[in-house]
Amino acid sequence: MQKPTLSQIAKQLGLSTATVSLAMKENSRISDLTRAKVKEALRESGYIYQRSAAGLRKSKTDTVGIVLNNVSDPSFSELLGSIESELAKEGRTVFLCNTDEDVEKQSEFIRKMSEYNADGIVLVPAMGTQAADLEDMKKFSPPIVCVSREITDFPVDSVVADETPAGYVAAKHLLNLGHRRIAAVGGTDNISPFNRRMKGIRQAFHEAGQEFDPALVFECRPVRAQGYEAAERILNVEDPPTAAIGYNAIVTLGLKAGLQRLGKKIGEDFSLIANEGIDELRHTYPPLSTTSIDLKEMGRVVTQHLLSRISDPTAPTEHSLIPAELILTDSVGPHR
Repeated sequence: MQKPTLSQIAKQLGLSTATVSLAMKENSRISDLTRAKVKEALRESGYIYQRSAAGLRKSKTDTVGIVLNNVSDPSFSELLGSIESELAKEGRTVFLCNTDEDVEKQSEFIRKMSEYNADGIVLVPAMGTQAADLEDMKKFSPPIVCVSREITDFPVDSVVADETPAGYVAAKHLLNLGHRRIAAVGGTDNISPFNRRMKGIRQAFHEAGQEFDPALVFECRPVRAQGYEAAERILNVEDPPTAAIGYNAIVTLGLKAGLQRLGKKIGEDFSLIANEGIDELRHTYPPLSTTSIDLKEMGRVVTQHLLSRISDPTAPTEHSLIPAELILTDSVGPHR
């Protein structure tokens, strides 16, 4: 069956193709009655607006690519929901890529978004992403804004959590409770938030006149399974820690489960602080303390950055920090 054309529908309604086109775009110059008639005719005919063709004509497709490193992470799911909601208000549609920390997959998706003439890309860089990975694509890729993580030595807008004070306030609180052996679990030194967090933790130790033991840094992919596996490792070191700070929510949830399996009572003989503020942290026993960031606000800010960058690709690079707040629960107690 042949697809109906815009001119055929216009002729059927006794309108010009320009009027029908404007009605499809909800233009306020077209009356509500006419717009309703056009919508009904389009529905009955099965006409589909070819946005790709329209995008080629106006060099704009109203589409945005979102690249996440781990779509199963609840914090990124919440962040995605916020970004998608903010972009929907601007009439933009989202395409999603889950890289699973694969830099090559990340690069391929950016190329695809360039081929489809996407207006912009929100990127959580995969572990190990280097400036060179994006430098070659800079000439043809749409505007990119990084969120959650940065790319060293690459001029790109970014919106990240203020990790240094987050690490500092978590470590300082544990130190004030008498803990001296404090582990840092999750993340790796090729992820920018990890390095900022460690800076804050070391700063708290320095101010307290204490020595931070680098042997208590347990790097791993920030996923639940590796947090679970880290529990045995941290308890098997000489002079094991009495507290730990997790890189993110899910690695800390995994660590908590692993510690409990090994007989540790969280909040009594082992203290634990997570990062991020997802609901699951409150719905476990005991609920986990956390340096919480407002993920909805992060989504709103990164969307603002992206829309500004799309509007003016030559504007100076901007960086925004989302503050963290220490929220305490029974998962933290004094050193015993």
